[in-house]
Amino acid sequence: MNRFLRYLRRTLAVVVGGAILLFFLDVTHTMPRWMSALLQIQVVPALLAGSAAILAVLFLVTLLFGRVYCSVVCPLGILQDVILRFKKWWLRIVRKRKRLRTRYARPLNVLRYGVLVLVGVPLLIGLTYPLLLLDPYSGFGRIAVGLFRPVAVWINNLLAGILNAAGNYSLYLVPELSVGGVIVAFAVILLVALIVLVWTRERLWCNAICPVGTLLGLISRFSLFRVTMDRSKCNSCGTCASNCKSRCIDSKSKTVDTSRCVTCFDCLERCPQGGITYAPTGWSRARKADLQQMKKTVEETVPVPQEQKEIVACSDLEAENELSLTGLARRRFLKGSLLTLAALPMSAALGKNGHGRGRIQQHRVPLPPGAVSFDHFMEKCTACQLCVSKCPTQVLQPAFLENGLTGMMRPYMRFKVESFCNFECNVCSEVCPNDAIIKQTLEEKKLTRVGVAHFRRGHCVVFRDHQDCGACAEHCPTQAVHMVPFQDGLTIPQVEPELCIGCGGCESICPVVSPAIYVEGLEVQEKATPPEDQKLDVGTIDDFGF
Repeated sequence: MNRFLRYLRRTLAVVVGGAILLFFLDVTHTMPRWMSALLQIQVVPALLAGSAAILAVLFLVTLLFGRVYCSVVCPLGILQDVILRFKKWWLRIVRKRKRLRTRYARPLNVLRYGVLVLVGVPLLIGLTYPLLLLDPYSGFGRIAVGLFRPVAVWINNLLAGILNAAGNYSLYLVPELSVGGVIVAFAVILLVALIVLVWTRERLWCNAICPVGTLLGLISRFSLFRVTMDRSKCNSCGTCASNCKSRCIDSKSKTVDTSRCVTCFDCLERCPQGGITYAPTGWSRARKADLQQMKKTVEETVPVPQEQKEIVACSDLEAENELSLTGLARRRFLKGSLLTLAALPMSAALGKNGHGRGRIQQHRVPLPPGAVSFDHFMEKCTACQLCVSKCPTQVLQPAFLENGLTGMMRPYMRFKVESFCNFECNVCSEVCPNDAIIKQTLEEKKLTRVGVAHFRRGHCVVFRDHQDCGACAEHCPTQAVHMVPFQDGLTIPQVEPELCIGCGGCESICPVVSPAIYVEGLEVQEKATPPEDQKLDVGTIDDFGF
Protein backbone atom coordinates (compact mmCIF):
# COMPACT_ATOMS: atom_id res chain seq x y z
CA MET A 1 0.00 0.00 0.00
CA ASN A 2 2.84 2.39 0.84
CA ARG A 3 4.49 1.80 -2.52
CA PHE A 4 1.15 2.28 -4.29
CA LEU A 5 0.67 5.68 -2.61
CA ARG A 6 4.17 6.72 -3.56
CA TYR A 7 3.82 5.78 -7.24
CA LEU A 8 0.30 7.20 -7.43
CA ARG A 9 1.56 10.55 -6.18
CA ARG A 10 4.45 10.52 -8.65
CA THR A 11 2.22 9.56 -11.58
CA LEU A 12 -0.26 12.33 -10.85
CA ALA A 13 2.57 14.84 -10.44
CA VAL A 14 4.08 13.86 -13.79
CA VAL A 15 0.72 14.11 -15.56
CA VAL A 16 -0.28 17.46 -14.01
CA GLY A 17 3.17 19.06 -14.14
CA GLY A 18 3.84 17.83 -17.67
CA ALA A 19 0.49 19.10 -18.95
CA ILE A 20 1.03 22.55 -17.41
CA LEU A 21 4.55 22.77 -18.83
CA LEU A 22 3.40 21.74 -22.32
CA PHE A 23 0.58 24.28 -22.18
CA PHE A 24 3.14 27.05 -21.55
CA LEU A 25 5.52 25.68 -24.21
CA ASP A 26 2.89 25.23 -26.92
CA VAL A 27 4.83 27.12 -29.58
CA THR A 28 2.52 26.00 -32.42
CA HIS A 29 -0.69 26.85 -30.49
CA THR A 30 -2.20 23.40 -31.06
CA MET A 31 -3.03 22.35 -27.50
CA PRO A 32 -6.74 22.65 -26.54
CA ARG A 33 -7.63 25.70 -24.50
CA TRP A 34 -9.61 23.65 -21.98
CA MET A 35 -6.26 22.62 -20.51
CA SER A 36 -6.19 26.04 -18.86
CA ALA A 37 -8.46 24.41 -16.24
CA LEU A 38 -5.27 22.97 -14.70
CA LEU A 39 -4.18 26.54 -14.00
CA GLN A 40 -7.52 27.60 -12.54
CA ILE A 41 -7.15 25.04 -9.72
CA GLN A 42 -4.00 26.76 -8.48
CA VAL A 43 -4.51 28.50 -5.12
CA VAL A 44 -3.52 32.06 -6.05
CA PRO A 45 -5.39 32.19 -9.39
CA ALA A 46 -8.49 30.78 -7.69
CA LEU A 47 -8.15 33.33 -4.90
CA LEU A 48 -7.79 36.32 -7.23
CA ALA A 49 -10.54 35.08 -9.53
CA GLY A 50 -12.89 34.72 -6.55
CA SER A 51 -13.47 31.01 -7.21
CA ALA A 52 -14.87 30.08 -3.82
CA ALA A 53 -15.79 26.55 -4.92
CA ILE A 54 -12.26 25.75 -6.11
CA LEU A 55 -10.72 27.17 -2.93
CA ALA A 56 -13.17 25.20 -0.79
CA VAL A 57 -12.23 21.96 -2.58
CA LEU A 58 -8.50 22.65 -2.26
CA PHE A 59 -8.79 23.46 1.44
CA LEU A 60 -11.03 20.43 2.06
CA VAL A 61 -8.55 18.13 0.32
CA THR A 62 -5.77 19.59 2.48
CA LEU A 63 -7.88 19.14 5.61
CA LEU A 64 -8.48 15.50 4.74
CA PHE A 65 -5.19 14.36 3.19
CA GLY A 66 -2.56 16.97 4.07
CA ARG A 67 -0.50 19.06 1.66
CA VAL A 68 -0.93 16.84 -1.40
CA TYR A 69 -1.38 20.07 -3.38
CA CYS A 70 2.31 20.91 -2.94
CA SER A 71 3.42 17.56 -4.37
CA VAL A 72 0.79 16.91 -7.03
CA VAL A 73 -0.81 20.18 -8.25
CA CYS A 74 1.68 23.01 -7.68
CA PRO A 75 3.98 23.25 -10.75
CA LEU A 76 6.79 24.90 -8.78
CA GLY A 77 6.65 22.11 -6.19
CA ILE A 78 6.84 19.53 -8.98
CA LEU A 79 9.80 21.42 -10.49
CA GLN A 80 11.58 21.20 -7.14
CA ASP A 81 11.02 17.44 -7.12
CA VAL A 82 12.60 17.27 -10.56
CA ILE A 83 15.63 19.19 -9.29
CA LEU A 84 15.76 16.87 -6.29
CA ARG A 85 15.72 13.87 -8.62
CA PHE A 86 18.79 15.26 -10.42
CA LYS A 87 20.44 15.71 -7.02
CA LYS A 88 19.77 12.06 -6.17
CA TRP A 89 21.25 10.94 -9.48
CA TRP A 90 24.33 13.08 -8.83
CA LEU A 91 24.73 11.58 -5.34
CA ARG A 92 24.37 8.08 -6.74
CA ILE A 93 26.82 8.54 -9.62
CA VAL A 94 29.42 10.91 -8.15
CA ARG A 95 29.17 10.41 -4.40
CA LYS A 96 28.17 6.72 -4.59
CA ARG A 97 25.27 7.32 -2.20
CA LYS A 98 21.96 5.58 -2.80
CA ARG A 99 19.79 7.89 -0.70
CA LEU A 100 19.54 11.39 0.68
CA ARG A 101 20.94 12.01 4.13
CA THR A 102 18.74 14.71 5.54
CA ARG A 103 17.95 15.38 9.16
CA TYR A 104 15.25 17.08 11.13
CA ALA A 105 15.33 20.88 11.14
CA ARG A 106 13.24 23.12 13.30
CA PRO A 107 10.63 25.20 11.49
CA LEU A 108 11.50 28.77 10.59
CA ASN A 109 8.23 30.11 11.92
CA VAL A 110 9.29 33.75 12.09
CA LEU A 111 10.27 33.70 8.42
CA ARG A 112 7.34 31.79 7.01
CA TYR A 113 4.60 33.50 8.99
CA GLY A 114 6.28 36.86 8.45
CA VAL A 115 6.22 36.30 4.68
CA LEU A 116 2.56 35.29 4.88
CA VAL A 117 1.75 38.55 6.68
CA LEU A 118 3.83 40.66 4.27
CA VAL A 119 1.92 39.13 1.36
CA GLY A 120 -1.53 38.85 2.91
CA VAL A 121 -1.94 42.31 4.43
CA PRO A 122 -1.19 44.24 1.19
CA LEU A 123 -3.47 41.82 -0.65
CA LEU A 124 -6.38 42.90 1.56
CA ILE A 125 -6.05 46.49 0.31
CA GLY A 126 -5.59 45.50 -3.33
CA LEU A 127 -1.77 45.49 -3.61
CA THR A 128 -0.76 42.24 -5.29
CA TYR A 129 2.87 42.93 -6.17
CA PRO A 130 4.32 41.10 -3.11
CA LEU A 131 2.15 38.12 -4.02
CA LEU A 132 3.27 38.42 -7.65
CA LEU A 133 6.88 37.90 -6.61
CA LEU A 134 6.23 34.83 -4.42
CA ASP A 135 3.25 33.11 -6.04
CA PRO A 136 4.52 29.61 -6.97
CA TYR A 137 2.31 29.25 -10.05
CA SER A 138 3.32 32.63 -11.50
CA GLY A 139 6.97 31.99 -10.70
CA PHE A 140 6.82 28.73 -12.62
CA GLY A 141 5.15 30.55 -15.52
CA ARG A 142 7.98 33.07 -15.72
CA ILE A 143 10.56 30.27 -15.69
CA ALA A 144 8.67 28.36 -18.38
CA VAL A 145 8.21 31.37 -20.69
CA GLY A 146 11.53 33.10 -20.02
CA LEU A 147 13.85 30.07 -20.03
CA PHE A 148 12.16 26.88 -21.21
CA ARG A 149 10.11 28.27 -24.11
CA PRO A 150 13.12 29.62 -26.06
CA VAL A 151 14.58 26.11 -25.90
CA ALA A 152 11.30 24.67 -27.19
CA VAL A 153 11.26 27.19 -30.07
CA TRP A 154 14.86 26.32 -30.96
CA ILE A 155 14.10 22.58 -30.97
CA ASN A 156 10.94 23.10 -33.04
CA ASN A 157 12.74 25.25 -35.62
CA LEU A 158 15.65 22.81 -35.81
CA LEU A 159 13.31 19.88 -36.50
CA ALA A 160 11.20 21.98 -38.88
CA GLY A 161 14.30 22.94 -40.87
CA ILE A 162 15.37 19.30 -41.20
CA LEU A 163 11.89 18.08 -42.14
CA ASN A 164 11.22 20.93 -44.57
CA ALA A 165 14.51 20.23 -46.34
CA ALA A 166 13.31 16.65 -46.81
CA GLY A 167 9.96 17.81 -48.21
CA ASN A 168 7.98 17.19 -45.00
CA TYR A 169 6.03 20.26 -43.86
CA SER A 170 4.30 18.80 -40.80
CA LEU A 171 6.30 21.29 -38.70
CA TYR A 172 6.91 24.94 -39.50
CA LEU A 173 9.24 27.64 -38.27
CA VAL A 174 7.90 29.80 -35.43
CA PRO A 175 9.25 33.21 -34.42
CA GLU A 176 11.17 33.73 -31.23
CA LEU A 177 9.12 35.13 -28.35
CA SER A 178 10.62 38.39 -27.15
CA VAL A 179 9.79 38.68 -23.45
CA GLY A 180 12.43 41.23 -22.51
CA GLY A 181 15.28 41.11 -20.07
CA VAL A 182 13.19 41.69 -16.94
CA ILE A 183 11.32 38.37 -17.27
CA VAL A 184 14.49 36.47 -18.09
CA ALA A 185 16.26 38.06 -15.12
CA PHE A 186 13.48 37.17 -12.69
CA ALA A 187 13.27 33.66 -14.13
CA VAL A 188 17.03 33.10 -13.77
CA ILE A 189 17.04 34.43 -10.20
CA LEU A 190 14.15 32.20 -9.16
CA LEU A 191 15.49 29.09 -10.85
CA VAL A 192 18.97 29.54 -9.37
CA ALA A 193 17.44 30.14 -5.93
CA LEU A 194 15.38 26.95 -6.25
CA ILE A 195 18.40 24.90 -7.33
CA VAL A 196 20.50 26.19 -4.44
CA LEU A 197 17.76 25.69 -1.86
CA VAL A 198 16.82 22.21 -3.11
CA TRP A 199 20.47 21.17 -3.28
CA THR A 200 21.15 22.32 0.27
CA ARG A 201 17.81 22.16 2.14
CA GLU A 202 15.40 20.31 -0.18
CA ARG A 203 11.89 21.79 0.27
CA LEU A 204 12.93 24.86 2.26
CA TRP A 205 11.26 27.16 -0.29
CA CYS A 206 7.89 25.49 0.26
CA ASN A 207 8.14 25.54 4.04
CA ALA A 208 9.75 28.91 4.71
CA ILE A 209 9.21 31.28 1.77
CA CYS A 210 6.15 30.21 -0.21
CA PRO A 211 2.99 31.88 1.19
CA VAL A 212 0.76 29.19 -0.33
CA GLY A 213 2.74 26.48 1.40
CA THR A 214 2.49 28.31 4.72
CA LEU A 215 -1.28 28.79 4.32
CA LEU A 216 -1.84 25.14 3.50
CA GLY A 217 0.49 24.19 6.34
CA LEU A 218 -1.81 25.91 8.81
CA ILE A 219 -4.71 23.79 7.52
CA SER A 220 -2.74 20.55 7.34
CA ARG A 221 -2.02 20.74 11.07
CA PHE A 222 -5.52 19.36 11.50
CA SER A 223 -5.59 16.95 8.54
CA LEU A 224 -7.40 13.67 9.03
CA PHE A 225 -4.97 11.49 7.06
CA ARG A 226 -1.38 12.14 8.02
CA VAL A 227 2.06 10.58 8.30
CA THR A 228 2.44 9.32 11.88
CA MET A 229 5.02 7.35 13.83
CA ASP A 230 4.12 4.32 15.93
CA ARG A 231 6.02 4.81 19.17
CA SER A 232 5.81 1.12 20.01
CA LYS A 233 7.61 0.14 16.80
CA CYS A 234 9.96 3.08 16.32
CA ASN A 235 13.50 2.58 17.65
CA SER A 236 14.64 6.12 16.69
CA CYS A 237 17.04 4.84 14.03
CA GLY A 238 16.51 7.99 11.96
CA THR A 239 16.04 6.23 8.62
CA CYS A 240 12.75 8.00 7.92
CA ALA A 241 14.18 11.40 8.86
CA SER A 242 17.17 10.92 6.58
CA ASN A 243 14.81 10.48 3.61
CA CYS A 244 12.42 13.34 4.41
CA LYS A 245 12.81 16.17 1.89
CA SER A 246 10.77 18.48 4.13
CA ARG A 247 13.00 17.77 7.15
CA CYS A 248 9.90 17.54 9.30
CA ILE A 249 10.39 14.09 10.89
CA ASP A 250 11.96 14.14 14.35
CA SER A 251 13.03 10.56 15.05
CA LYS A 252 14.17 11.41 18.59
CA SER A 253 10.82 12.66 19.81
CA LYS A 254 9.01 10.38 17.31
CA THR A 255 6.87 13.17 15.89
CA VAL A 256 6.07 14.51 12.42
CA ASP A 257 5.49 18.22 11.83
CA THR A 258 2.37 17.95 9.66
CA SER A 259 2.43 21.66 8.85
CA ARG A 260 5.61 21.08 6.81
CA CYS A 261 4.94 17.56 5.50
CA VAL A 262 4.17 17.75 1.76
CA THR A 263 2.72 14.22 1.73
CA CYS A 264 5.23 12.79 -0.73
CA PHE A 265 5.15 9.29 0.88
CA ASP A 266 8.92 8.88 0.39
CA CYS A 267 9.42 7.96 4.03
CA LEU A 268 6.81 5.18 4.27
CA GLU A 269 8.91 2.42 2.71
CA ARG A 270 12.14 3.38 4.43
CA CYS A 271 11.30 2.33 7.98
CA PRO A 272 12.68 -1.19 8.62
CA GLN A 273 10.33 -1.62 11.60
CA GLY A 274 7.19 -0.48 9.78
CA GLY A 275 6.78 2.22 12.38
CA ILE A 276 5.73 5.07 10.08
CA THR A 277 2.37 5.03 8.32
CA TYR A 278 -0.10 7.23 6.46
CA ALA A 279 -3.49 6.66 8.04
CA PRO A 280 -6.46 8.46 9.60
CA THR A 281 -5.72 10.04 12.95
CA GLY A 282 -8.33 11.09 15.48
CA TRP A 283 -8.91 14.83 15.71
CA SER A 284 -8.08 14.93 19.43
CA ARG A 285 -4.90 12.89 18.95
CA ALA A 286 -3.91 15.10 16.06
CA ARG A 287 -4.42 18.23 18.14
CA LYS A 288 -2.37 16.75 20.98
CA ALA A 289 0.48 15.81 18.64
CA ASP A 290 0.49 19.31 17.17
CA LEU A 291 0.68 20.87 20.64
CA GLN A 292 3.61 18.65 21.52
CA GLN A 293 5.38 19.65 18.31
CA MET A 294 4.70 23.34 18.91
CA LYS A 295 6.02 23.08 22.50
CA LYS A 296 9.17 21.43 21.23
CA THR A 297 9.66 24.20 18.67
CA VAL A 298 9.37 26.88 21.34
CA GLU A 299 11.83 25.05 23.61
CA GLU A 300 14.35 24.85 20.77
CA THR A 301 13.86 28.52 19.93
CA VAL A 302 13.86 29.97 23.45
CA PRO A 303 16.19 28.41 26.09
CA VAL A 304 14.25 27.30 29.13
CA PRO A 305 15.82 26.82 32.62
CA GLN A 306 15.88 23.29 34.01
CA GLU A 307 13.53 24.21 36.85
CA GLN A 308 10.93 25.48 34.39
CA LYS A 309 11.27 22.34 32.28
CA GLU A 310 10.40 20.26 35.30
CA ILE A 311 7.35 22.40 35.93
CA VAL A 312 6.32 22.22 32.30
CA ALA A 313 6.48 18.44 32.51
CA CYS A 314 3.71 18.46 35.09
CA SER A 315 0.36 17.64 33.58
CA ASP A 316 -1.55 20.22 35.58
CA LEU A 317 0.31 23.11 33.82
CA GLU A 318 -0.15 22.01 30.20
CA ALA A 319 -2.87 24.60 29.64
CA GLU A 320 -0.59 27.37 30.88
CA ASN A 321 2.14 26.28 28.47
CA GLU A 322 -0.33 26.36 25.60
CA LEU A 323 -1.35 29.88 26.53
CA SER A 324 2.26 31.03 26.69
CA LEU A 325 2.88 29.48 23.28
CA THR A 326 -0.13 31.33 21.92
CA GLY A 327 1.23 34.57 23.37
CA LEU A 328 4.58 33.99 21.68
CA ALA A 329 2.92 33.38 18.33
CA ARG A 330 0.77 36.48 18.81
CA ARG A 331 3.80 38.65 19.52
CA ARG A 332 5.52 37.40 16.40
CA PHE A 333 2.40 38.05 14.36
CA LEU A 334 2.06 41.58 15.73
CA LYS A 335 5.70 42.38 14.95
CA GLY A 336 5.27 41.27 11.35
CA SER A 337 2.00 43.17 11.03
CA LEU A 338 3.55 46.40 12.31
CA LEU A 339 6.41 46.11 9.84
CA THR A 340 3.97 45.52 7.03
CA LEU A 341 1.76 48.44 8.00
CA ALA A 342 4.80 50.70 8.17
CA ALA A 343 5.62 49.85 4.56
CA LEU A 344 2.10 50.28 3.23
CA PRO A 345 2.17 54.06 2.70
CA MET A 346 5.08 53.77 0.27
CA SER A 347 3.42 50.85 -1.53
CA ALA A 348 0.16 52.74 -1.75
CA ALA A 349 1.97 55.77 -3.13
CA LEU A 350 3.48 53.62 -5.87
CA GLY A 351 0.06 52.27 -6.70
CA LYS A 352 -1.69 55.61 -7.14
CA ASN A 353 -2.68 57.04 -10.48
CA GLY A 354 -0.55 59.58 -12.29
CA HIS A 355 2.98 60.37 -11.19
CA GLY A 356 2.81 58.19 -8.10
CA ARG A 357 2.66 55.21 -10.41
CA GLY A 358 6.03 56.10 -11.82
CA ARG A 359 5.01 56.36 -15.46
CA ILE A 360 7.81 57.30 -17.84
CA GLN A 361 6.04 57.05 -21.23
CA GLN A 362 4.50 60.04 -22.95
CA HIS A 363 1.18 58.29 -23.42
CA ARG A 364 -0.53 55.43 -21.64
CA VAL A 365 0.10 52.02 -23.17
CA PRO A 366 -2.97 49.86 -23.86
CA LEU A 367 -3.76 46.77 -21.80
CA PRO A 368 -5.18 43.49 -23.17
CA PRO A 369 -8.86 43.57 -24.16
CA GLY A 370 -10.86 42.44 -21.14
CA ALA A 371 -8.51 43.99 -18.58
CA VAL A 372 -11.49 46.23 -17.59
CA SER A 373 -9.31 48.99 -16.14
CA PHE A 374 -5.77 49.70 -15.05
CA ASP A 375 -6.65 49.25 -11.36
CA HIS A 376 -8.52 45.99 -11.96
CA PHE A 377 -5.65 44.59 -14.00
CA MET A 378 -3.04 45.54 -11.39
CA GLU A 379 -5.12 43.90 -8.63
CA LYS A 380 -5.63 40.62 -10.48
CA CYS A 381 -2.61 40.00 -12.70
CA THR A 382 0.33 38.10 -11.20
CA ALA A 383 2.48 38.19 -14.37
CA CYS A 384 2.43 34.45 -15.03
CA GLN A 385 3.10 35.26 -18.74
CA LEU A 386 0.56 32.71 -19.98
CA CYS A 387 -1.25 35.25 -22.16
CA VAL A 388 2.11 36.42 -23.51
CA SER A 389 3.05 32.90 -24.59
CA LYS A 390 -0.40 32.23 -26.07
CA CYS A 391 -0.79 35.46 -28.07
CA PRO A 392 -0.55 34.43 -31.76
CA THR A 393 0.65 37.85 -32.96
CA GLN A 394 2.95 38.42 -29.94
CA VAL A 395 1.46 41.86 -29.36
CA LEU A 396 1.32 41.14 -25.62
CA GLN A 397 4.68 41.86 -24.01
CA PRO A 398 5.75 42.00 -20.34
CA ALA A 399 6.28 45.58 -19.23
CA PHE A 400 9.43 47.02 -17.75
CA LEU A 401 8.53 50.55 -16.67
CA GLU A 402 5.97 51.30 -19.38
CA ASN A 403 3.20 51.07 -16.77
CA GLY A 404 5.24 52.18 -13.77
CA LEU A 405 6.77 50.14 -10.96
CA THR A 406 3.55 48.34 -10.08
CA GLY A 407 3.11 47.32 -13.70
CA MET A 408 6.52 45.69 -14.04
CA MET A 409 6.36 42.23 -15.69
CA ARG A 410 2.61 42.58 -16.26
CA PRO A 411 1.66 42.43 -19.96
CA TYR A 412 0.67 45.32 -22.17
CA MET A 413 0.14 45.70 -25.92
CA ARG A 414 3.26 46.70 -27.83
CA PHE A 415 2.56 47.37 -31.49
CA LYS A 416 5.22 46.71 -34.10
CA VAL A 417 5.39 45.14 -37.55
CA GLU A 418 2.94 42.22 -37.68
CA SER A 419 2.24 42.63 -33.95
CA PHE A 420 -1.26 43.90 -33.34
CA CYS A 421 -4.39 42.63 -31.62
CA ASN A 422 -6.06 40.27 -34.07
CA PHE A 423 -9.71 41.25 -34.56
CA GLU A 424 -10.74 37.56 -34.71
CA CYS A 425 -8.85 36.44 -31.58
CA ASN A 426 -9.77 36.28 -27.88
CA VAL A 427 -7.22 33.73 -26.68
CA CYS A 428 -5.91 35.82 -23.78
CA SER A 429 -9.35 36.13 -22.17
CA GLU A 430 -9.96 32.39 -22.49
CA VAL A 431 -6.73 31.24 -20.86
CA CYS A 432 -6.22 33.83 -18.08
CA PRO A 433 -6.76 31.93 -14.79
CA ASN A 434 -6.85 35.03 -12.56
CA ASP A 435 -9.70 36.89 -14.26
CA ALA A 436 -7.24 39.74 -14.75
CA ILE A 437 -8.46 39.48 -18.34
CA ILE A 438 -12.14 38.67 -17.98
CA LYS A 439 -13.63 36.08 -20.26
CA GLN A 440 -15.27 37.55 -23.35
CA THR A 441 -16.97 36.12 -26.36
CA LEU A 442 -15.43 37.01 -29.68
CA GLU A 443 -18.27 39.44 -30.43
CA GLU A 444 -17.80 41.18 -27.06
CA LYS A 445 -14.08 41.42 -27.61
CA LYS A 446 -14.58 43.04 -31.03
CA LEU A 447 -16.40 45.93 -29.35
CA THR A 448 -14.00 46.34 -26.41
CA ARG A 449 -12.13 49.61 -26.69
CA VAL A 450 -8.68 49.35 -25.11
CA GLY A 451 -7.42 52.63 -26.59
CA VAL A 452 -7.91 55.27 -29.25
CA ALA A 453 -5.81 55.95 -32.35
CA HIS A 454 -4.29 59.41 -32.76
CA PHE A 455 -3.11 60.77 -36.12
CA ARG A 456 -0.01 62.96 -36.38
CA ARG A 457 -0.43 64.73 -39.68
CA GLY A 458 3.13 66.01 -39.86
CA HIS A 459 4.57 62.48 -39.70
CA CYS A 460 2.44 61.02 -42.49
CA VAL A 461 4.18 60.34 -45.83
CA VAL A 462 1.11 61.71 -47.64
CA PHE A 463 1.45 65.12 -45.99
CA ARG A 464 5.25 65.16 -45.72
CA ASP A 465 6.35 63.54 -49.00
CA HIS A 466 3.16 63.78 -51.08
CA GLN A 467 3.15 60.03 -51.69
CA ASP A 468 0.16 57.71 -51.84
CA CYS A 469 -0.32 55.55 -48.75
CA GLY A 470 -3.39 53.97 -47.23
CA ALA A 471 -1.88 51.12 -45.22
CA CYS A 472 -3.45 52.19 -41.92
CA ALA A 473 -6.94 52.42 -43.42
CA GLU A 474 -6.65 49.05 -45.12
CA HIS A 475 -5.64 47.35 -41.87
CA CYS A 476 -8.34 48.93 -39.71
CA PRO A 477 -11.02 46.28 -39.01
CA THR A 478 -13.65 48.74 -37.70
CA GLN A 479 -13.41 51.52 -40.32
CA ALA A 480 -12.24 53.90 -37.61
CA VAL A 481 -9.34 54.93 -39.85
CA HIS A 482 -10.36 55.84 -43.38
CA MET A 483 -8.99 58.00 -46.19
CA VAL A 484 -10.35 61.42 -47.08
CA PRO A 485 -9.42 63.78 -49.96
CA PHE A 486 -6.24 65.76 -49.35
CA GLN A 487 -4.79 67.61 -52.40
CA ASP A 488 -3.54 66.89 -55.89
CA GLY A 489 -5.72 63.75 -55.98
CA LEU A 490 -4.12 62.33 -52.82
CA THR A 491 -6.02 61.03 -49.81
CA ILE A 492 -4.95 61.24 -46.17
CA PRO A 493 -6.03 59.23 -43.09
CA GLN A 494 -8.75 60.41 -40.75
CA VAL A 495 -9.72 58.82 -37.42
CA GLU A 496 -13.26 58.33 -36.13
CA PRO A 497 -12.62 57.85 -32.36
CA GLU A 498 -16.06 56.41 -31.60
CA LEU A 499 -15.32 53.47 -33.92
CA CYS A 500 -11.75 52.83 -32.79
CA ILE A 501 -11.07 49.87 -30.46
CA GLY A 502 -7.31 50.42 -30.18
CA CYS A 503 -6.26 47.13 -31.81
CA GLY A 504 -3.08 48.72 -33.19
CA GLY A 505 -3.49 47.44 -36.75
CA CYS A 506 -2.89 50.95 -38.04
CA GLU A 507 0.17 51.64 -35.88
CA SER A 508 1.80 48.29 -36.63
CA ILE A 509 1.63 48.81 -40.43
CA CYS A 510 2.64 52.48 -40.58
CA PRO A 511 5.90 52.71 -42.61
CA VAL A 512 7.19 55.76 -40.73
CA VAL A 513 9.85 55.12 -38.08
CA SER A 514 8.00 57.38 -35.66
CA PRO A 515 4.47 56.24 -36.61
CA ALA A 516 2.15 58.84 -38.01
CA ILE A 517 -0.68 57.07 -36.22
CA TYR A 518 -0.42 55.59 -32.74
CA VAL A 519 -2.74 54.12 -30.10
CA GLU A 520 -3.05 55.57 -26.62
CA GLY A 521 -4.50 53.26 -23.99
CA LEU A 522 -7.53 54.03 -21.84
CA GLU A 523 -7.57 54.04 -18.04
CA VAL A 524 -10.96 52.29 -18.14
CA GLN A 525 -11.86 50.17 -21.15
CA GLU A 526 -15.14 51.02 -22.89
CA LYS A 527 -17.57 49.63 -25.42
CA ALA A 528 -17.01 50.98 -28.91
CA THR A 529 -19.68 51.86 -31.43
CA PRO A 530 -20.29 48.95 -33.83
CA PRO A 531 -18.96 49.65 -37.35
CA GLU A 532 -21.39 50.05 -40.20
CA ASP A 533 -21.80 47.22 -42.68
CA GLN A 534 -20.95 49.32 -45.70
CA LYS A 535 -17.35 50.36 -46.25
CA LEU A 536 -16.35 53.97 -46.38
CA ASP A 537 -14.89 55.46 -49.54
CA VAL A 538 -11.13 55.25 -49.15
CA GLY A 539 -10.38 57.00 -52.41
CA THR A 540 -8.17 55.82 -55.23
CA ILE A 541 -4.72 54.59 -54.32
CA ASP A 542 -2.35 53.87 -57.19
CA ASP A 543 0.53 52.57 -55.13
CA PHE A 544 2.00 52.65 -51.65
CA GLY A 545 4.69 55.11 -50.80
CA PHE A 546 7.01 52.50 -49.32
